[in-house]
Amino acid sequence: MYIVPNPDHPQPGMCARPASALQMWSHPLRLKRPLKRVGNRGEGKFQEVDWDTALNEAAAKLKEIADKYGPQAIAFTRHDYLSWHLPLIASLIGTPNVIGQEGTCHGASTAARQLVLGAGGPPTVDPDYANLSYLILVGRNMDAAMGSVRALAGARTAGAKIVVVDPRAPNIAFSSVEWVPIIPGTDAAFLLSLMYVIINEGLYDGQFLKKYTNAPMLIKPDGKPLTQKDLGQAGSAYLVFDAASNGLQPLGSAADPVLDYEGDVETPAGTVHVKTAFKLLAERVAKYPPDKAAEITGVPADTISRIAKEFATRRGVVEDGWYSARNGNDFEFYRAILILNALVGNIDKRGGLCFQESAKFPNSCTIGADRVDTIFGVSLPPLSAKRVDLIKYPLAVSSFDALLDAVLTGQPYPIRALIIVGTAPFHRDVNTQKLKEALQKLDLVITIDIFPQDHVDWSDYVFPDLMFLERSEVTSAPWTLDAAVIYSSKVLDPPPGVDARSGLWVLLELVRRAWPDKAALIGYTDKYADYTQFEQFEEQLYDRILTYLSKAWNISKEELDATLKTKGYYLLKKKTYESRPYKSKLSTPTGLVEIYSLTALNYGLDPLPDWTPPPAYSQPKAPNEFYLITGKDQNVSGHFIFTYNSKYLTERCVWMNPIDAERLGVKDGDVVVLEGVDNGFSTKTCIKVTNRVRPGVLFAYAFAGGHTSALINSDYDFLRSGVNPQWFTKGYVAPVIGIAGTNSVVRVRL
Repeated sequence: MYIVPNPDHPQPGMCARPASALQMWSHPLRLKRPLKRVGNRGEGKFQEVDWDTALNEAAAKLKEIADKYGPQAIAFTRHDYLSWHLPLIASLIGTPNVIGQEGTCHGASTAARQLVLGAGGPPTVDPDYANLSYLILVGRNMDAAMGSVRALAGARTAGAKIVVVDPRAPNIAFSSVEWVPIIPGTDAAFLLSLMYVIINEGLYDGQFLKKYTNAPMLIKPDGKPLTQKDLGQAGSAYLVFDAASNGLQPLGSAADPVLDYEGDVETPAGTVHVKTAFKLLAERVAKYPPDKAAEITGVPADTISRIAKEFATRRGVVEDGWYSARNGNDFEFYRAILILNALVGNIDKRGGLCFQESAKFPNSCTIGADRVDTIFGVSLPPLSAKRVDLIKYPLAVSSFDALLDAVLTGQPYPIRALIIVGTAPFHRDVNTQKLKEALQKLDLVITIDIFPQDHVDWSDYVFPDLMFLERSEVTSAPWTLDAAVIYSSKVLDPPPGVDARSGLWVLLELVRRAWPDKAALIGYTDKYADYTQFEQFEEQLYDRILTYLSKAWNISKEELDATLKTKGYYLLKKKTYESRPYKSKLSTPTGLVEIYSLTALNYGLDPLPDWTPPPAYSQPKAPNEFYLITGKDQNVSGHFIFTYNSKYLTERCVWMNPIDAERLGVKDGDVVVLEGVDNGFSTKTCIKVTNRVRPGVLFAYAFAGGHTSALINSDYDFLRSGVNPQWFTKGYVAPVIGIAGTNSVVRVRL
């Protein structure tokens, strides 16, 4: 067997993960049978047990915890795998606590998207790669989104320019790309300086700002918008100054709203001095003229000015972010990115930053205040508790660190069981010691995975899962602006000796064995304890999805089914431009692009982006202290990293610039000691001398180095080499939005 890409697929192409999939399928380290812990947590000592024993014991413990502490004491953590099903599983149990990887992944960019554009996760908004003329990538490597890379290749052939702003050169920085090696944590200052040039040289799109953003909105000295209510009028509309009527008008109603108005307004409470949001933005970016920004960022002032002019005159697009948790101040620069795209009016236009056409893919369940509606057509009782991270970080997409706090402190309520599904907390999350302490304190840790990630050693029960070649699934198509659904069909059974079973079956069996009445609500009954019957349940689920989509799009269910199973995808709608905010409002408080974020204001955050020194780590102070940054390229997943392809494709040594290496007397391959300046953690690693990283900065691949599981044998010792960048992090989590900083500062000792 071999794997080739589907050239007509909405996401054509193949990254390193599927290219290595057959190695993963027959990998010697695959988890083969259910495991039960027999040693201390962290030792990695297990005994193999049969499926019934493991499921019955784990389910009984879950029920005991729910009875004693309430169902909210049971939590799940995940990456993207099974993320569609987990809210349903959790709702059956009665817990809101499904907390994913976003706090150390795309939480910052998603929070920014929600506030500025009213959009969601990374796929909901993306550059129109095929048609853009100028692209700025800030900390983005592009290696995993193969369809986007192929689309971008066409634009590059047509003359598009790409600028990569990153302290290290990712793979895309090769060939005809301008690499801007910026000082870590200063991206917001760079972007605000681009705005400074664009605003001061009049390169912005005034008509777009007036009509489709809240830039003309009048702001009072207390930071709140001026409303009709302030004037003692009926209504609560936000107000602008209209040049056409020479007076105040509701936002969106003025014939010619003034962008840079400043003046006094008479109100029943007295005279109020107001300025437009655009004027406040201009005042904010006045802090960052290119010469000042150059001092902060290390990027020459003339480079900043040139890029700003190129970007504006070529109507460029700044990519809106994916893996975005790095320096603790990332939320600011992602807001700046979105505002930059709005400044040049390049929102939802051909070649601009565009909204993805929705595939209208149904949720497995919709959680409401008074009930939980499921795709099976039945409703479940409402959840009585609030998700534990949202209590601490109200604008978080997910913040796993808050869950650790709840485990360790019992506040705001105890978390006593954790089910880890297809994710790698030790390589994903900051503050390794805190994670160990939390895992130690839990009453029950369950893992569903295919490989011995480090957290497996800390688990009470481990259930071997299927990999994607061994299961069928349907989902909406990410990383394309078109609306499409995609189908992945099962082509293999697990290899001989591997008794792996569907992760969804494991979860449903845990529910059924603990609470059979709850499982029965969605038709999951005793018959599915026989695993050979489970495909019938999956077929029912598939049928429910097709029924929903066929009604939503008024298409034949039979045609949809046949096309999915023959072509692997169904294209529901091609991208149409200038839809939002032109023809329909955005999901922001004003319905417009919010240059000035009212949601941020409501949560006590600055309504405008700004730059502050990165709070996630101390600044380097001595000649042997370096920023340690992390990221990805061809190592696109925590599972791919286990393969022999990864051994040769992914550098485990820490990158160091030749200037620094010469100054310290370090040669390529030398072993040094890295010591975390903020947490004191110390370990040895080898050094790769390369000019792909800025002087003063070290780079280590995320998820690649420093694996510690006792289940990794000597044939795969390369997994233990290198470092896990999370070992050195300070453990900083930003207030309100709950994103962590995965970069750090380390000391190099020879």
